[in-house]
Amino acid sequence: MPTNPLAWLRWVLIPNFGLKKCHDLLNYIDSPESLFLHPDRWPLSASVRRTVLEMNHLGEQHPVHRRALQQLEWAEQPGHCLVSIEDDAYPHTFQALVDAPLLIWGKGNPDVLNNKQIGIVGSRAASANALRHTANISACLAGNGLTITSGGATGVDSASHQAALDAQGKTIAVLGCGVDIVYPKHNRQLFDSISRNGMVISEYPLGTQPKPGHFPRRNRIISALSEAIIVIEAGLKSGTLTTAQHALEQGKDIFVLPGDIANPNNAGSHKLIQEGAFLLAEPRDVLEFLHMKPDFNLAAQQADLSHLSPLQQQILATLQIEPKPLEGLAHDLSEPMHQLLEPILELELEGLIEQHPGGYALSSLL
Repeated sequence: MPTNPLAWLRWVLIPNFGLKKCHDLLNYIDSPESLFLHPDRWPLSASVRRTVLEMNHLGEQHPVHRRALQQLEWAEQPGHCLVSIEDDAYPHTFQALVDAPLLIWGKGNPDVLNNKQIGIVGSRAASANALRHTANISACLAGNGLTITSGGATGVDSASHQAALDAQGKTIAVLGCGVDIVYPKHNRQLFDSISRNGMVISEYPLGTQPKPGHFPRRNRIISALSEAIIVIEAGLKSGTLTTAQHALEQGKDIFVLPGDIANPNNAGSHKLIQEGAFLLAEPRDVLEFLHMKPDFNLAAQQADLSHLSPLQQQILATLQIEPKPLEGLAHDLSEPMHQLLEPILELELEGLIEQHPGGYALSSLL
């Protein structure tokens, strides 16, 4: 918690007070209290100066002050926190941001903010194979002590968070709304788990609803926190590419998982590779780039498939390429569909394959 959280809240909640202007002002001001004690001394815009003078005049009756008190009350509850730019827990990697947030709202343990992190971003409408690869990559990296940072969205984001949790690792979700707003709504349980094993954070005050313009700004936080960014299925006009752009501007490296050239969700990914991003072949690539020696055998994480029948092995090999419906498997394997029902059911019961709208796909166990 900041030394004077109420003063920081009053500052940050002033309308139309841009972050770049705030950082310029911090060259003159040594504490947030000084803004309110001597407003005439500082180079403030007319609207901000007027608001500060009104806040001084009305005191606790001013709407900004009342809102700050409400947010402070939230922050004082167990598991909640505010991290200001003057706190030890404030991410040191934010030095790369010219518009770093002055205050971070969080649920969880703020100590993780300065962990060594890898950002994983990608499509909200990711393919089954992309989600499987995401889970494997995230689990391997989290199992090696890296904190997985992503945006809490549907698709690749959620898969990376969940896999990190399943690997008993740490993960951080950076939201494009207030941390008291669950978006997407179906991620409520995931966010609760993240707050117990990492942190859910936002630069947006409590009560801020998700808006399209918030997510590109959220992406600069993900890249700033991370040592490097992994991109999994990015279309040419996707928000994922904005994260990659922020990473490049911040001097961060980008790893890209190649995919099916027929899938438009991979067009942006392949463009990044053409422009010089690292091609990601396996999680070990990232660990070696960070000069980390894996403390377990990555290959040992693969499920033992020796007990499967030859036909089941063929089914898995076929699905390794792409998901397929039953009739597609029957065609590729030259087997009657009824002959595939039992081996497929057994593979599903073992958790090795899953049924999706597009057909059967390998699970994250493989």
